[in-house]
Amino acid sequence: MLKIDFSQAITAERKAEAVKEAAITGILAERTRRLAGGFDHDFGDDRGIHRIGTTDADQLGWSEVTTLSNALMALGDTVTTITAVTDTGPVEISALEWQAILVAAGQFRQPIWKASFALQAMDVIPADFTADQYWP
Repeated sequence: MLKIDFSQAITAERKAEAVKEAAITGILAERTRRLAGGFDHDFGDDRGIHRIGTTDADQLGWSEVTTLSNALMALGDTVTTITAVTDTGPVEISALEWQAILVAAGQFRQPIWKASFALQAMDVIPADFTADQYWP
């Protein structure tokens, strides 16, 4: 007698799971794209406004600057400057100024993370999840 194994059959539930997984993969890609967009930071002086890059490669550079900034702050050094290169060009910044940039980065990045989490948690993810209406 022939036995048919239905354990691998495509059910409505499995299809719905596959569609949701594909949408979540798309949401993660859109989040990465938006996080990499960068933001403007106004130094409030003659250095003006600089575009702060936020790609994965930029984040590696941020790590170096953050480590030095933290060390300077731990030593109470508010005079030494750090040379950083933004998307606008080189700029000299103090350790405290770097901390302000990190806060600004959080204000830019956290709403993007929050939006991606909200989209992923939806029972039915909208087909146009990359539309600006779902993102800050």
